[in-house]
Amino acid sequence: MTFQDLLVILGSEKPSDTLTKRKEELFKLIPELKESDGFNQNNPWHVYDVFEHIMHVVDGVSNNYVSRLSALFHDIGKPFVYTEDENHVGHFYNHWSISKEIFLKFAKKHHLDEKSTQLISKIIFYHDLGIKTLNEVDYKAFLKEFNSDEMKLLFDLKKSDLLAQNPKYHYLLEEYEDTLKKILNNYI
Repeated sequence: MTFQDLLVILGSEKPSDTLTKRKEELFKLIPELKESDGFNQNNPWHVYDVFEHIMHVVDGVSNNYVSRLSALFHDIGKPFVYTEDENHVGHFYNHWSISKEIFLKFAKKHHLDEKSTQLISKIIFYHDLGIKTLNEVDYKAFLKEFNSDEMKLLFDLKKSDLLAQNPKYHYLLEEYEDTLKKILNNYI
């Protein structure tokens, strides 16, 4: 599988079908992704292993290469930062930074244009941010990172990510919608 093959697959209606069937080729293209295959998250927020979760998120985002590449790489760093607490619950602190680094290395190797590389890496880095927990200064700084179209892409990933987690947390979708509306009002 080449990078161009990957882009074609990501542009299909349900990329996970082909990516799962051809995962050994996918792992040759993105070796770090192999670590996610069968990696149990040991966390009540998650019902899938890391690879299965990523595949659900890829299918759930809008069909454009920015969203699909963001989804493919958003949690790729999780196996590299995994820790367990005293109750054996899994945590993935700072996985967004590792995921971003892995993506940047991949983008450079495959000569992805700078504009797309920066946007996708930014979406990966902020995908897990608890926006409602930000203080006013951090919230304003966060808003400066994105224009309105980019913010929509970020929330596309955030929503798909949530839908690929334990259904008991899907009630947060309404909160995500409200937060996005509030944020988009800042751009008007």
